[in-house]
Amino acid sequence: MEEESLTAPAPALPVIIIGAGLAGLTAAHALLAAGRPVLVVEARDRVGGRTLAVPALPGSPDGEGLDLGATWGWSHHPYLMDLYRELGLQPFAQPSTGATAYETATETHRLPNHPSGSTGYLRLPGGAAALCRTLARQLPAGSLLLNARVTQLCAPAGHTDVTVALLQEDAPRTYRGSAVIVALPPRLAAHSLRFTPDLPPALQQVMRAVPTWMAYSMKVVAVYATPFWRADGWSGFGASQVGPLGEIHDASPATGPLGALFGFLAPMHPLRNAPLAQRQAAVVQQLGRLFGPAALKPLAYHELDWSQEPLTSIPGDEQFPDQIPLRGPDQLRQPYWEGRLYWAGAETSTSEWGRLDGAIESGQWAATQVLDYL
Repeated sequence: MEEESLTAPAPALPVIIIGAGLAGLTAAHALLAAGRPVLVVEARDRVGGRTLAVPALPGSPDGEGLDLGATWGWSHHPYLMDLYRELGLQPFAQPSTGATAYETATETHRLPNHPSGSTGYLRLPGGAAALCRTLARQLPAGSLLLNARVTQLCAPAGHTDVTVALLQEDAPRTYRGSAVIVALPPRLAAHSLRFTPDLPPALQQVMRAVPTWMAYSMKVVAVYATPFWRADGWSGFGASQVGPLGEIHDASPATGPLGALFGFLAPMHPLRNAPLAQRQAAVVQQLGRLFGPAALKPLAYHELDWSQEPLTSIPGDEQFPDQIPLRGPDQLRQPYWEGRLYWAGAETSTSEWGRLDGAIESGQWAATQVLDYL
């Protein structure tokens, strides 16, 4: 009697997630918890997307990282608070005690009894990027591709899978998955990805119309030996009619001696296109006007113009949008290609559009949809 030949079942195709920002990594986290294999594909050489922390000074520990991207959460953000607890991360309240600085064209006003504009803001030691780094460390070996820029998504007729074409360090590669989650800003996806078959024209129009959160933002940070302004009774929060910074916050690390002030350069401000040295000098002079001579001597200066990041923004994103949505469009909350194409990202959220909480909600929602269909 011949023995029956036993053939092991083929391993399940992974769900391919495009984008290793907070939404994409949250989706991967949820799918893995449900037993689904994933492949996370990221065009940058790092995870985090629009969360990015840089060392305060050369050689500074991770806990002294300073945010140049997404930063804040609030205690009423349920998805963010739950993820903090699950990952064992402890946020801290951004320092906000003291007087507010308000700059007009003629003078700087000290508002001792004015509530700081950052009261109740929560930050993570090491920056919001610590969320993504923690999630990425939990991915199984081989399930994260960096420096891998996706060019095309294809759902072949008569097949149940989807193929993703990409360039990894300029070498073309193709991967097959059971489904794909596009966790990129919708406008960027419409601009940089080719979909076969074509997406419905109405969906393409929606994707191009949704503004990209933070794409118009430029953040600058000045680092000091200590948060000297606190001893002088300032909160570190300021607002200005003069600029170049329209809004300033205390960005000091949670621990250690260093102090830091960060601000937003106004969209379309002429200094955004000026040489770095000229822009830095103008920022430091403004901080000196607001917080005194000690602000004129920073130990380090960092900046990032997100409108110039081609893996976040497209031409035209440097302009402040006419309207900030309260929730993502319905078209980006439903699957396409017969359950093989899904969307995630802060711009698709129905909770806190554009915020960390919204990115997490969108990733969990996309994962739930995938699991329901598969």
